[in-house]
Amino acid sequence: MAGLKQIPADLYESARIDGAGAARQFAHVTFPLLTPIVFFNLVMQIIHAFQAFTPAYVVSGGSGGPLHSTLFYTLYLYQKGFTQFDMGYAAAMAWVLLLAIAFITCLVFVTSGKWVHYQE
Repeated sequence: MAGLKQIPADLYESARIDGAGAARQFAHVTFPLLTPIVFFNLVMQIIHAFQAFTPAYVVSGGSGGPLHSTLFYTLYLYQKGFTQFDMGYAAAMAWVLLLAIAFITCLVFVTSGKWVHYQE
């Protein structure tokens, strides 16, 4: 809602005067001005998705579920570090997780120049 409220009303008025309907206003006014907020939420959700642990732990009791169907990377990291006490392997896995998150986040930042529009 905060993102929608920051869009100036005169832009919608200008679009209406130019004959833009609701769909065209959304495509050419609303969405381009919301792209910084979409970008922020995309980065946050990517990082959060890589760190998914609690749902898999609760559902499977920390075992990874039937046939390892809920054995996410972070749950496997937890198993290696805190149930099998293989801390070196778990630490290496944590570094790989950090590098994967950093790489994908950098990729999103690099491509953001093409699709994120800031109001001037």
